[in-house]
Amino acid sequence: MYLITENNALAEEVIGKIVEVLGREHRTAQAANETGEARAILHVAHAFANELAAARPDFDRLRFIREITEHGHDGR
Repeated sequence: MYLITENNALAEEVIGKIVEVLGREHRTAQAANETGEARAILHVAHAFANELAAARPDFDRLRFIREITEHGHDGR
């Protein structure tokens, strides 16, 4: 838990990578019309958001989910 609660620079990098990967996979599933897979990825995103919100009082849960579900937020 130290990584997420104490080391802000590294935590932001890790959180950004999670957003990138989940966002890319969510968009890929949507593009392939794999609604069940897209929902499952979104479920995982919410699970991450819950854990991160519990660990970091400054964590913006809504922004995290929005960045995963909106197009183009994976560094491309």
